[in-house]
Amino acid sequence: MKKLLAIMLSTFALVASATETVTIYYSWTAADTAANYYRALAESANKLQTKYNFIVDYKPGAGGAVAAMHVGKTPDSILATSSAFFIRPNLYPETAYSVDNYQELLPVCFGPFAISSAKYRTWKEVPTNQHLTIGISGLGTTTHLTAIQIAKRYPMMDIIPFKSTSEAVMATLSGQTDFAVNLLGDSAQYETENTSHAIIHILGIGGNKSYNNHPLLVNQGFGSATSKMGSPAQLIVPKTTLEEKLIEWRRILKEAAATPLVQKAIGEDFCAPTKEMSIDPATYYLESSEFWRGMSVGVKIN
Repeated sequence: MKKLLAIMLSTFALVASATETVTIYYSWTAADTAANYYRALAESANKLQTKYNFIVDYKPGAGGAVAAMHVGKTPDSILATSSAFFIRPNLYPETAYSVDNYQELLPVCFGPFAISSAKYRTWKEVPTNQHLTIGISGLGTTTHLTAIQIAKRYPMMDIIPFKSTSEAVMATLSGQTDFAVNLLGDSAQYETENTSHAIIHILGIGGNKSYNNHPLLVNQGFGSATSKMGSPAQLIVPKTTLEEKLIEWRRILKEAAATPLVQKAIGEDFCAPTKEMSIDPATYYLESSEFWRGMSVGVKIN
């Protein structure tokens, strides 16, 4: 009996050890609303199969570059990021990664950016001849490009980098900055009156789809580039990833992304699939790289 038990325990240990851990590294902080759907994605993926154990970890810093570089040299890892992945090397050529060394695993959804303020309710109230500050989720990111578009109208506006969109929102709520560029889900929760915090006002959103009657930036006199400003949530892996794993991970995570748990999470962040995300991942990756390279041309970092 003891021998049989030992064999059973040994067999169980072998089965358990056969499960491969795959880490999804989110490029910003765990407090972001966007981090919720990556946690939901990993949970759903683990319920669908037993070969891989997907977990989520966080590597904020340098506009997503810290996470990108870590994934680039770490086996069995996936980068959960945004278009900032494509922008950072263009604005900071010394960044220690090249988009040519990575490939698309799975586009998830597109989340619009909001320009939020606890101080101003409308753009009409915002002075053009006073010092202003706007928080972003790091230099060389899509929020940075968005802030540059806003600052074209307000020449005395300083851009202040934080580690995430949620940190930028909290800085605005506490009065550290006048504005924040953030995912709509980060600030929508603070729109209603609450005695425990200031009320945040959403002056406009990026992209070309309105949510909750918030006006689009492109329809308020800001540049046409703001119609593209948002966070295309996506999963990226190094080109060194084995083709077998690439196919398996994509199948599992694509199925997980369609589960109610993940759909609820991305819905709460106002993130939605777009027609661009239904194309072949390799094509999506190439088109994204070329588009954001074009958007970065002429941008000067002070």
